[in-house]
Amino acid sequence: MSSRFIFSLRFSSRVFAKLFKLSFTLIFFMTLFRLNTFFLYVYYVIPELNFSEIMHSFVAGVRFDILIFGFILTPLYFVMLIQAIFEKWPKKIFAIYKLYFVFVWFLICALTFVDFFSFAQHGRRMRWDQYQSWDPQTWLDQVSALHLNQVLVFSVISIVLLVLGYTLIKGLKFGDWKDEYSPDPASKTEIILRILTPLLLIFLAARGTVMPHHLALEHSEVSNFKELNEMALNAVWCFDK
Repeated sequence: MSSRFIFSLRFSSRVFAKLFKLSFTLIFFMTLFRLNTFFLYVYYVIPELNFSEIMHSFVAGVRFDILIFGFILTPLYFVMLIQAIFEKWPKKIFAIYKLYFVFVWFLICALTFVDFFSFAQHGRRMRWDQYQSWDPQTWLDQVSALHLNQVLVFSVISIVLLVLGYTLIKGLKFGDWKDEYSPDPASKTEIILRILTPLLLIFLAARGTVMPHHLALEHSEVSNFKELNEMALNAVWCFDK
């Protein structure tokens, strides 16, 4: 194996670290979407505010958001592993990574935006059958059923979060893999850890738990109020349910 391989593998770890950091920032933005939903709708419809249940809903929500990004990062892991092995890091591939994340973030924001108005009407996240019957008139009816300030606040914050996410993605700098040169020789342990660690993190994220059973609907059931339980979910996870 080429002695340059370890430099390529170390660079792949550096790229993964940047993408993991970006992912957690976007997950934080998804939490802000959920916070917005809480204060614009859920806060007013549940008769009793229980701080513990509210916090459990947000914690469960973060788990569902992490699950989504576990699946988003999976194909990138295998692409980057192949690049590390063949020591090929063309600049165009980084543009593709950014374009991929821009598309993903736009899709998350779009689904979250559409879902909010249905959620505010029914107290429930949209599922696949609702998306199939969805049309612009349905959306307009749902918008008109809300107070103007609810529509304006959620719309403005959605645009702000969309732009912030896009700006972060666009501003990513990956550098050059040859910058990872080091006089330190590579050990088998280092190679194994650099290959398996991101895979393990992605696997755990995609499962949403370290328990035997993966994250499922029952993990969102933190309250007797359906609105709090549904708030813990996200529009992307519910899309194919």
